[in-house]
Amino acid sequence: MPSLFAQLAAGRQFTSLRALLSCSKTATTLRQGPPVEAGAAPAWIGFLCPAHVDALPAWPGTAADADGTRQTCGAFLDFRPTEQLLQSHADLWLTPLTGVDPNAFDGVWADVLQQADRVLQARLEERGDAGEDEPLLDLASVLGIACQNAAEGDLHQAAVPLAICETIAGTL
Repeated sequence: MPSLFAQLAAGRQFTSLRALLSCSKTATTLRQGPPVEAGAAPAWIGFLCPAHVDALPAWPGTAADADGTRQTCGAFLDFRPTEQLLQSHADLWLTPLTGVDPNAFDGVWADVLQQADRVLQARLEERGDAGEDEPLLDLASVLGIACQNAAEGDLHQAAVPLAICETIAGTL
């Protein structure tokens, strides 16, 4: 019998594990995003508890029974191509937090991330007395890793620290 992950992946390339909610309850519902291509499997799958089934309205999708997956609420498996994954990060937290619009950079994600990093660094410098355990400082540090990966041309690897940034951004 194939693993739960293998069943959910349905032969697709896994691109990201995202933690969009901080909730320790067990998921009872799968929320599935629209497929990238007509007739394909869902582009992403989220695990949600009853309290969060209607959470994250920017993530449209259908709900289904989690069928005993025993996953923690808030975990999302993403199967979208890297460019779509990066756009999702921009839509959900990066642009709202920094004001950096990817459209202004003609799809050059290394430039988008560099500008977002500059904005966060400037914000931290303005604050001056930010403690080392401050979430914004943590986010800026991890965003720096994403910037480096993107500058080296590895957008897929840049998406890994962006998933961590997304989790931190949820605490701001």
